[in-house]
Amino acid sequence: MKLSPSELKTEMDKVRDNKFNKYVKRVTLRNVRGFEEEVIDFKTPVTALIGTNGGGKSTILGAVALAYKNMKPSKFFPKSFYGDDSMSEWEIELEITDKDSAVDRNITRTAKFKQLKWRRDNFPERTVAYIEIQRTVPAGELTKFNRFLAGNKENFDEASLNPETILYASAVLDKDITNYKEIRSKTDASSKMYVGRALNGSDYSQFHFGAGEASIIDTIDRIENSPENTLILIEEIENGLHPVAVRLLVNYLTNAAKRKKLQIIFTTHSQDAVNELEPEAVWASINKKVWNGKLSIESLRAITGQMVNSKVIYVEDNFVKEWVDNAIGRYLPKLAPTINVYAAGGYPNLVNVSKFHNQNPTIKTPSIALVDGDVLGRPGVGELPKNAMFIGDTYPDAIVFNYIAKNKNELASVIRQRCLLTRFDVARISSEIESIMNSACDHHVYFTNLSNKLDFVSEIFIRAGMIDLFNEYNPDFWKTIMDFISEELTEK
Repeated sequence: MKLSPSELKTEMDKVRDNKFNKYVKRVTLRNVRGFEEEVIDFKTPVTALIGTNGGGKSTILGAVALAYKNMKPSKFFPKSFYGDDSMSEWEIELEITDKDSAVDRNITRTAKFKQLKWRRDNFPERTVAYIEIQRTVPAGELTKFNRFLAGNKENFDEASLNPETILYASAVLDKDITNYKEIRSKTDASSKMYVGRALNGSDYSQFHFGAGEASIIDTIDRIENSPENTLILIEEIENGLHPVAVRLLVNYLTNAAKRKKLQIIFTTHSQDAVNELEPEAVWASINKKVWNGKLSIESLRAITGQMVNSKVIYVEDNFVKEWVDNAIGRYLPKLAPTINVYAAGGYPNLVNVSKFHNQNPTIKTPSIALVDGDVLGRPGVGELPKNAMFIGDTYPDAIVFNYIAKNKNELASVIRQRCLLTRFDVARISSEIESIMNSACDHHVYFTNLSNKLDFVSEIFIRAGMIDLFNEYNPDFWKTIMDFISEELTEK
């Protein structure tokens, strides 16, 4: 069910090359609910919108829906006669791929709120499925299910679930739902209820489902019954779900998007959901500002000032976070308890996040950014601002692993001890490290591949041990960086 990295890249390339028949490529928000001029590019078929409460995730979701004239703006942007006077200045510009309107180019449309109503001239149509947060409310608390409490069975049809719904919902729930049924009103096709079957063979209605179980089945059923090229919008994908189910559901979404040529956008507060996506697929909306990249949910707390007692360092990913945390503990032990390191995505995202952090008047503690050195010299990468610095001159995981590989003979016995590899002799360890280097594999999988070669010893132990060794034997590498950290985070 989960797509491979190469398949994810292929899907991203399809978006870039306008291979979809219908696709929202870009949304620009002007004066909309606090957004002044923010641009969101949808680079992947499945996109996660993360952020703080009130940060603007649902606003972006609604703005995307406005790309199609069959969607009513009032569903996402209702106007009250109290407090909504500023809507007269709202403007949403959309860049859209629509092969029915233009085969060889994208089209641009602008939705404006003028004279108490939305103006959307010459907008295209598309099937849109909006999966609301209400799906997670127990059936007994929703009035739409009241008709199933008392009535005549002759007024309802019973049917098996879609085979694809059964296949993928069973995978996400980790239980067989082959015998589940759908009960639908003969007079109102939108009125339906699910009936499950227990292990002992007895049936039970949706009134006795867990909220998460009903949510997953309903979400997958709606997606599998949608036509190709549908736009799927989902509010708070993790609501009511176990973290494992969240990860599996996101994997399902990427799979469904590929199979059915869908565009799927969801909001979330879940780190588990974010972890299953590429950095390009994640947009963070914080205080009406947006950033593209794999910001961790934890880092959002720092950006918004919730980590008020800590100085902050933003890095690109979790490997660098572990690397820098270890180095600070070793070389700046007195300062270490006052510093938190957060993964904030690639360049220039982490630089912009750090800049926003330092400009936020509600945050009294400073931040800096440490940028992976692999972007040095690339087109468009200029001089870093005062509160940012490059760390090394290439990929961080390559720096660490290459050093260990180059010095494996001298360090073999220490590697054996630090990486908890005592079941192997030093010759085996050295041989497998050399094999990794000879394989010319991607630097991102150095530690994973070594783990596989050493009988699946924990990659976590191998990575932590090698990071610790590198940091111990390379004080010169860290001196300038530690001086920068000490100066920038103690002078304010």
